[in-house]
Amino acid sequence: MDEYGQNAGQGPVILPPMYVVKPASVTVFGILNIVFGGMGILCTPFSMLMLFMGDIFNMGQPNPIEIAGGYKTFLLCSSIAGICFAGWQLSLGIGLLKFKGWARRGSIIYACIALVWGIAGLILTVLAVSQGWMGPAEGTSPAAMGGMVGGLCGGAIGMIYPVLLLIFMNTAKVKEAFEAKGE
Repeated sequence: MDEYGQNAGQGPVILPPMYVVKPASVTVFGILNIVFGGMGILCTPFSMLMLFMGDIFNMGQPNPIEIAGGYKTFLLCSSIAGICFAGWQLSLGIGLLKFKGWARRGSIIYACIALVWGIAGLILTVLAVSQGWMGPAEGTSPAAMGGMVGGLCGGAIGMIYPVLLLIFMNTAKVKEAFEAKGE
């Protein structure tokens, strides 16, 4: 017998492939990415519709918030970009469920971009109201102020998910699992 416990003349020892346990956080964030990405793809077109049909929903009454043309164009472009990001997030979720290394790296990049996008959105919400992009700045209407407060609260809450995604995709356990898998 040699040092490997084999009789002389036997071939090399073939070991079974190493089994890597996928951390639960990868599965959780994979599912959340699919849910949030799917919601973004399905719901964002309705917000785009509201940009153009706001007057119809006011039942003939004057629209209390008039959006400046340039700002309306920006909102439209942001919505289109949002649909693209939602599609990306959906694909990242599927990749995380399949335990693919590219999905972990993509999720980290996505989280960073989402945080920058969210901070820019908060700044633009304040500017939209204070600069009169959503109606006259002097004596700002209660509806515009409510929109600003809602936008700020929603934007701040919306940044919780990318922060958590960034934290969990960078934990030692998740990194080690993907490295052990070879991705």
